[in-house]
Amino acid sequence: MSNHFYNRSSDSSTAPVPHFQVAHSPEEMFQCMWGYPHGLHCNYLIRGINLSAHLHEIHGIHGKGSARAECKWKHCGQEFNIERLYEHVEEIHMGIVYICDCGSKFPRRDTLSSHKENCQQCVDGGIFNMDKRQDVPR
Repeated sequence: MSNHFYNRSSDSSTAPVPHFQVAHSPEEMFQCMWGYPHGLHCNYLIRGINLSAHLHEIHGIHGKGSARAECKWKHCGQEFNIERLYEHVEEIHMGIVYICDCGSKFPRRDTLSSHKENCQQCVDGGIFNMDKRQDVPR
């Protein structure tokens, strides 16, 4: 493994930051805190929307269905199936929040999608087109 991944973090805390304390857009830049031995972290700068690609390409996190992986963000240590791992890092460690056009906020992309399908304000107000399953320009 290349040495450019290895940089010490001055933050020794391993406790995740709950999503309700910090709210970030998936478009923002984040410092990857995927852990390596001896308290070192990746430290690449990534956009939130590119998290899964970064974890796959740089850290070798891949698999389907019930494949499981350990969360190494700030040496968290919790184990999840792959899809839930991405959601966990976005929600708990990065504080990413998805915001609907109606103003409602959600910690995960899938909950925003469910909301858009069921929210009367979004459906009746024309914010969400049920036929095309995409946002309608106002």
